[in-house]
Amino acid sequence: MDLIAELMQEITLNNFDVGSSTWVDVTYVNNPHSFYVRPTSYRSFITSMQVHGQNLTQQDLQLSMNVVYYSKRLKHFCRGLIYHIDTSKKNCTCDVFAIDFGCIEKSISLKNMYFALVEQELPPLATHCQLANCEPKNGLWTDKVVDAMKCYIGKEKAKLIVKGKTSVKVVVELYNSCPDDIATMLALTGYSTLGYNENVISRIPNFKQEKHYYTYPKIEQGNILHVRTQSGKDFDNFCVAKVDDYYDYVNNVNNFQAYSKQAQSLRPEDMRENKPVSVYVTHLVKYERGIIQKITVPEEKALVQLVDWGSLIEVDVSGMKLMSEYYFLKPVIAIYCATEKSQQFDNSLQKFLIPGCEFLIKIKKVGNGSRKPNIVTISPLSTAK
Repeated sequence: MDLIAELMQEITLNNFDVGSSTWVDVTYVNNPHSFYVRPTSYRSFITSMQVHGQNLTQQDLQLSMNVVYYSKRLKHFCRGLIYHIDTSKKNCTCDVFAIDFGCIEKSISLKNMYFALVEQELPPLATHCQLANCEPKNGLWTDKVVDAMKCYIGKEKAKLIVKGKTSVKVVVELYNSCPDDIATMLALTGYSTLGYNENVISRIPNFKQEKHYYTYPKIEQGNILHVRTQSGKDFDNFCVAKVDDYYDYVNNVNNFQAYSKQAQSLRPEDMRENKPVSVYVTHLVKYERGIIQKITVPEEKALVQLVDWGSLIEVDVSGMKLMSEYYFLKPVIAIYCATEKSQQFDNSLQKFLIPGCEFLIKIKKVGNGSRKPNIVTISPLSTAK
């Protein structure tokens, strides 16, 4: 417990305020606009984060569960957040986000997964970052740019200076023993361009109207989509999400949790139907994007639809928070579906309704967001060419 208290004190000190500087280890690099850092002051705690209990069984597994697993990529044990469970094969596997390093690892075997001995509520130690004043030359980060960034960062510690913050990442300058900061090094060697970064707060006021409504995925008749089941009990009323959209959702889930915990609570008098909210979901032990569908007890309780899952839950107003404008920018990932009446199903195809099951859908008739389902036919992945 003393160790946890000491770490929590360190976490409180490292809050990445704009203008602050911190010595960090760069733990994982996707590209200059997406990489993860961890304060060097956390180094002494990492070994404790890797301590684990007994092996997990398939019955123990839950989405959003913190575990300890052996990482083939990192070559050691680390904490992970389960975001996908695949039970379609003989040996169950999980996709996991390494919360203290920032990388995603897929198909982790149960034999390499263990109960975490540290507290479940202990926050991730890795922070998502973006280089300030660093833009891709042709609108896309290539593998060569990523390799160059990794080369300049090396294995040494770096000084991180916070230039701005968004709800999902910290915009930074990064310095180490290179002659210039990392963004300048990439520009001078022809891998990027320097320029104003739109994520840094502008000195010019922005008077555009804030967005306070959800948008839905763009779908066209004839589209064939690789999806996973989000919710549903029958083929006349179920929700799926495109697999790529789901992984993007998982990458942002920790940021949304951090925002929601700090966000202003919804006042009972402000409860109204069709109001978007951040809602605490007890069985998932986390916050989700939602929208109030029906007030069940005035100023006390409401039925809330989880827009990224499609399911409906009753929630007390104490579990609702106001939403940030940023979280309206990404479309909801749940796609409301019903199968075409002519498609026949036997009992073996009921597996398609198990949350997390992956398959293909073909859009036969486009629906209308959460109000009218998309009419689809479904088929197993094995039929894909």
